Amino acid sequence: MLLDTAKWPETHLDVLKDIQLDPKNVRLEIADAKVEADIIEDLFVNEDALSLVDGICKIGYLTHETPVVVKRRGKYVMVEGNRRLAALKAIQNPMLIPEFQARVGALAALLPDRSQLSKIRVMIAPSQSEADQLIAAIHTGNLRRPWTPGRQAAFFQAQIDSGRRYEDLIVRYPTIDVRKFVFRAHIINLFRSVDYDEQELREFIKTKRWAKGLSTLARIYESKPFLSLTGLAMDADGVMSKSISDETFAEMADAIVRGMFEENINTRSLNSLNSPRYQQLMTELSHIARGDGLPGIALAPAGADLSAAISPAPPRDLSDQSTLAPDVGDVQAGAVAHEMPDVSISPSKEETSSSSAAAATVGMPRRKKQRNLDLGQVKAPEEYPAAVKELLAELSEIDVQKYPNATFLTMRAALEKSIKSFAEAKSIDIRGSGINSDGRVQLGHCLTWLLEHVKANGPKYLIQVVEGVRSGKLVTYTNSKDSLDALNHNHHFGVDPDQTIAMWGSIDSIMRYLMKP
Repeated sequence: MLLDTAKWPETHLDVLKDIQLDPKNVRLEIADAKVEADIIEDLFVNEDALSLVDGICKIGYLTHETPVVVKRRGKYVMVEGNRRLAALKAIQNPMLIPEFQARVGALAALLPDRSQLSKIRVMIAPSQSEADQLIAAIHTGNLRRPWTPGRQAAFFQAQIDSGRRYEDLIVRYPTIDVRKFVFRAHIINLFRSVDYDEQELREFIKTKRWAKGLSTLARIYESKPFLSLTGLAMDADGVMSKSISDETFAEMADAIVRGMFEENINTRSLNSLNSPRYQQLMTELSHIARGDGLPGIALAPAGADLSAAISPAPPRDLSDQSTLAPDVGDVQAGAVAHEMPDVSISPSKEETSSSSAAAATVGMPRRKKQRNLDLGQVKAPEEYPAAVKELLAELSEIDVQKYPNATFLTMRAALEKSIKSFAEAKSIDIRGSGINSDGRVQLGHCLTWLLEHVKANGPKYLIQVVEGVRSGKLVTYTNSKDSLDALNHNHHFGVDPDQTIAMWGSIDSIMRYLMKP
């Protein structure tokens, strides 16, 4: 049977006298509560009805969604809108919820006349069965499409573009973290305004895949090392500034968007400030920020905190918004707090000391360790030798946690052979080009040739990546060509699983490029 709520009658009822909370409400933690005081307490404690009180008292009672009641034994029972009803009852009589009485009373005092909320408009469902149909459609049918992070930011950017001042938005939406969304809008606009060298990146920035990856971008621009490198900040008037030039930012954006395009930068690879891919990215961005190629910098052990090694302009006014944050959910335009998730950003445990982090994670489930390298985007073309294809297949199967050294050695062989296959596919003889040692072409020669090739032919983003591996001028020694050679030749040198995974992170974009001769 099709629902036709347009035919359901509407009326105005007194929230205290005429409507009862539903004791069978599926939100309730208590089973089939009989006393209304218990239902109100449950909705405040377990369903955050206080945030509704806050929103109603600061913004107003929104009527775009009409609550639904049904008659049971001659009394009206709220079947859709119980949190709203609990909030309205508490506003009329804060003593109904003793634990929250003071806070509700203080919020209700903000209202010019709370009696105006003593009665509300409701729809009367003809039967419980039809009421259940409506409830199911609203809460399980996903009829409302969630806003993406980009759309959330775009809403507030549109407000500013239409002439509203940033400070007015703060007042207009007191329960929403306006600053976060306006800052995000500025960041997105910065990335969109870059004239990327590669056509595929210029096209990518306009796609839905880019829009869906904005939670990945947030993990970068909300982190302290990135803010320190760029000096990105927003002042009290909502005006954005940065300490680096537009050209430097464009280079950084190119590296970031390239990683997102190739899918080696995502929420999994950037799961913490200590993740190999995050540290590799910050190293690359620090080289760009310095503006002088790849200068020698002090080597740090694997897993070291990069924030101390990066020293451009300090971040301004955003120290409370600088950790790697998860994506936020549905935010409706002009929604009050009860219709929004908590989108404030709190300091990440990964930014505390190791002892504090260890203490904070006691009892927490361990993150599953990575067992294999991700070679999903590294597929050898048909013209490459069968031996190279077999080597890549074996590399993808090795258990990094059990055999880190074997994985490292295989990775070195795969890199060298892939460069040789790439050159051969282009009918280029590396040895004949003069880059050899007594007629032998080893990994160092291959990387030197590849560096010259990408300098002459592009893509530009690979120049620093190849140079970093070739020269060893990286924050982490084990991400370098020298360490690859050391493991192959030095019987006193070894690596652990994390170092092996980090090394793969350093050559992943190179390997992907080599698969497209």
